Parts: sequence; C-alpha cells; structure tokens
Amino acid sequence: MHASSMKDQAKKSKADKGKGNSSNLSANRAASSKGATRLEKKRSFSMLASLTLIPVWLLQTVFVICLLVGAGWGLQQVRWGWPVENVEIEGEFRYWQAQDLAKQLLWVKEQNFFSLDVRQVKQQLEQLALIKKVQVKKVWPDTLLVKFKEDIPVAIWNNESLLNPKGEELLLLGSLEQSRLPKLFGPEQKTEQVMRQFQRFQSRLSGVDAVMVSLSLNSVGSWQVELENGWTVRLGRKQLEQRLERLIELLKILPQEKVAVVDLRYGKGAAIKWLPV
Repeated sequence: MHASSMKDQAKKSKADKGKGNSSNLSANRAASSKGATRLEKKRSFSMLASLTLIPVWLLQTVFVICLLVGAGWGLQQVRWGWPVENVEIEGEFRYWQAQDLAKQLLWVKEQNFFSLDVRQVKQQLEQLALIKKVQVKKVWPDTLLVKFKEDIPVAIWNNESLLNPKGEELLLLGSLEQSRLPKLFGPEQKTEQVMRQFQRFQSRLSGVDAVMVSLSLNSVGSWQVELENGWTVRLGRKQLEQRLERLIELLKILPQEKVAVVDLRYGKGAAIKWLPV
C-alpha cells in the first residue's frame, strides 16, 4: 500500500514536471512567435531618393521644356508687357510749353518700354520749331525722360523763317510773338552775312539808344536800315563803317521826330527827307 502510493506520487511529480516543461516551451514559442511578427518603423519619404529612380533623359527633357516655356513667356512680356506710363520733360521753356511738347509724344504711352526706339523720339522732337538739341533715355520701369534745349531766334528772315545768332535758319513757330523781333531781308544764300552785319550795326547804334527794326540787302549788295524812331537809312554798298558813324552823328543832332529818310550814299554828306509838317 505504501509502495503503491509512492509510485503514484512519483508519476504525479513526473507528470507535473513534464507539464511545466511543456508550459515553458509553449511560453518560449509564444514569445518567439510574438517577436517574429513585430512591425518595423516606417522610413520617411525622400524626394532625392525618388529622383534617382527617374531616368536621366526624362529629367533633361523636362528641364529643356521648362526653359522653352520660360523663354516664351519672357519674350511675350518683353513684347507686350511693361508699357511706358510716364513721360518727363526737362528744359528751359522760353517758347514751348511742357504740355505742348507732351502732346507731341502721346503715341509713346502706347509703346513697350523695351522695344521703344529712343532715336525715333529724338528725331521727331528735333524736327520741331526752335528745338536745338534733344536727349532721350528710358528710366526703369515705365518712364521716358526727355531733356531738350531750345534755339534762340534773334530775327525773322524774309518773313518766312527765323534766324539764330549764327545766321542759321529755324522753323517759324506759329505761337511765337514776332512783333519784337527785327526783320532781315536778303538773298537766300546770304543769311550769315546779313546776320553778321545786323549784329555789327546794332552794336554801334546801341551807343545812342537807336534800335534797328529792319535790315535789307538787295540783289546788287546795297544795304538799307529801318530804325525804331521811324527813320529809313540808305547806306549803299561801300564805306559802310564811315557812313554808319555819320548816321550816329546825325542821330545826335537832328530832331528825330521830323526825319523820314536819311540817304548816306554820298561822299561826306547826307540827303535828308523831312516828314511833312
């Protein structure tokens, strides 16, 4: 009886030991199985890595297409974009007004800033009356700057044009007040000669407060002067300096309001025509 009980206990102990080993094995397997199914951490997305997967020829093609599109857009902007919005005019205004010059350039505001030809603007303005010199330049991003210099008319030539101090002909400006300008007359090819003689005569006459309103040179080379006091002075062709000095002396001694014509085409004298009483 006792022996049987010991055998039963030995079998039970062995069974319990085997069961323990089996439980440990199951636990190990479970742990092993759980470790095998663990999820790995996701890798972050990399653009550079993705680009390395794209063929080089495809990247080159896309790059060239982008360049062409950008160039085309740029050309369109150069051609149609950036219009001229402002025109600035600088200079000394004697005969022209800023708004009158601006009217001459209204067409500029329809032009593209890049394609506008400043030489065309310069040539147009230099063809205007009394415009001597013009400078034109573009000022980024939308302005055209015009600097100009007017010519100075000192006389009216043959009632058709103006003369500057050098005897160069200028276009007659319609709005110019002409009443105060002296009138010069002569052959077309004698403009410089007539201007020089006018300046010489006027310089001498200013010493006695006499003002010339007209100087004429006829086809045979004879000179005639009209003074502001109403005198008509005939100087002739020769000895002009001596005759001018004689005129100056007569201006000092004669009653100017009574004289009509002074003819100095004589050796040392003068013929006087008096106004009717």
